[in-house]
Amino acid sequence: MTQEAKVCKMSDLVRLTGVSKQTIHYYLREGLLLPPVRTSKNMAYYDESTVDDIRFIKELQEKRYLPLAVVKKVLKAKREGQDLGEEDHLILFDHLFSQVRDNGADQQFDKASFLARTGLTERDLNQLINMGIISPSPEGGDCPFDGFDLAVAGALKKLMAMGMKLQDLKLYGRFLQCARTEAELVHDRIIHRDTEEQHPPLKEIQIELEKVKNLLTVKAYREFFVSRGHYDETEEGGN
Repeated sequence: MTQEAKVCKMSDLVRLTGVSKQTIHYYLREGLLLPPVRTSKNMAYYDESTVDDIRFIKELQEKRYLPLAVVKKVLKAKREGQDLGEEDHLILFDHLFSQVRDNGADQQFDKASFLARTGLTERDLNQLINMGIISPSPEGGDCPFDGFDLAVAGALKKLMAMGMKLQDLKLYGRFLQCARTEAELVHDRIIHRDTEEQHPPLKEIQIELEKVKNLLTVKAYREFFVSRGHYDETEEGGN
């Protein structure tokens, strides 16, 4: 294969991917694409793999609704030979990110627009940040909040409207830490375990994880209501 067949100009990238020059430059600035080889100030050549990377980014954003920070990690893992590009991983991403699609997972918000859209006060927001529930990105500049933060804040605001106190929400900070520990254990013990055996499909892993958490949640609520004697009221009402 000739050297010319292995490289592309910017015009080739635009033509082959359907992505604008401005967007490709944005991907480059964000570190999603490998830098080109420059032969002069106005001439740069890109590896042919850049075409597939741009198409992959477009798919992850438009079909999987992944924020760029996650896309960047997926691309890095893909280049390092890990299996994050496999279809079952994408199916799992699709499910996990479905809850924030309507909020724009990859959108960025400044504090004023974030407060306006969530209905939180600045004091509420600061406390949620201190609890570790909302995590503004230091790389976001004037717009440090994304669609995930928006979805979480909106859901918490509804709980507060139902009667939860702000300090009660600390438990979700602890829950988040548990979820992070779970993600690490699933990665180390199941997905990248020290065995030649292929790990189960991620969808199957996810189903079993959700089953355990749902059962434990039901167990906790059942024990609570039984301890409060609510089952007696049900039995009396049925007689």
